[in-house]
Amino acid sequence: MIVFRVDANEQVATGHLMRTLSIASACRKRGLTCEFWLAEEKETERIAKAGFPYRILETRWDALEDELPVMKQRLQAQPVDWLVVDSYCATVRYLAELNRMVPVFYVDDFRREHYEVSALLQYIPCRERQKTPEGLHEKDGVQYLTGFLYAPLREEFSRLSFDKPREKSILLSTGGTDPYNMAGRILAYGTRMQELQDYLWHVIVGSMNRNENMLRELAAENPKIILHKNIPDMWRYMQQCEAAVSAGGTTLLELCACGIPTVCFAFADNQLEFAEEMAEHNLLIYAGDVREKDDAPHAICEKLVCYTKDAGKREQSFERMRRLVDGKGAERIAAFLQQYKRDV
Repeated sequence: MIVFRVDANEQVATGHLMRTLSIASACRKRGLTCEFWLAEEKETERIAKAGFPYRILETRWDALEDELPVMKQRLQAQPVDWLVVDSYCATVRYLAELNRMVPVFYVDDFRREHYEVSALLQYIPCRERQKTPEGLHEKDGVQYLTGFLYAPLREEFSRLSFDKPREKSILLSTGGTDPYNMAGRILAYGTRMQELQDYLWHVIVGSMNRNENMLRELAAENPKIILHKNIPDMWRYMQQCEAAVSAGGTTLLELCACGIPTVCFAFADNQLEFAEEMAEHNLLIYAGDVREKDDAPHAICEKLVCYTKDAGKREQSFERMRRLVDGKGAERIAAFLQQYKRDV
């Protein structure tokens, strides 16, 4: 049994849940049993739709140390081979105490602490902090899975084909909540730009987007705006569109796997370094932190035109992206979880 401890709500990006679902799906293909544990009943329809059981702990998602008694009781009640934790609220103490009971596999995006766990997933690059070598290695009894080849994308991203020409359209993905209404603001500006008049806009509406009604009004007024919500095949649009605008996060790696030229922006502290690092690798164009720019939609659309007007630049971006991410990271993680055992 592999247990996934993860949350998704108005404050926690849905990317945490999506990447753990990707790992769980890859584990299931190998015959492993998986279960999800969450603090509260939110976004659980995604888990149920994927065919996985889940339990609600009735704890606070932002105070994980307080739930230690509940977690320990549950872990004692059933055999668990791995506890996969994907939460920025997980503390050193929380992870260490649980690791004394079962092997803990922690998704570590920041590399800020030395965690007493059995394994760490560090697929997101870092610049200022100490880097660890690419690949699978062991240090001080901890197994490290590092580098983009361990990016846990959904299965469909591992079997893409690129034999169809892309249509004259733009994919717009602004996250599950879009707290700064970037989708609406970008559409308001981009649909008026002369250079983008011939383009369709495929807009991914997050499940907790508070501006959905406004977006639907824009779409009703403009037939070139097409809204999509809770779609199971976002990869199709990533392959179909000529270029993309996206918030930071795991979606950027999915876009890389599809080789779609992308303009990226950040709206949260945990997106900044990743977006900047991706831009430094010349994988995408980074438009900056939208919290600091009143004219962010203008800047984003101007950078988008750099791709739409230059087929050569789009082709270069495609080649760089595809070399970096092959979409098989979840398979590699599942193989590790199946093969590696620790005596507790």
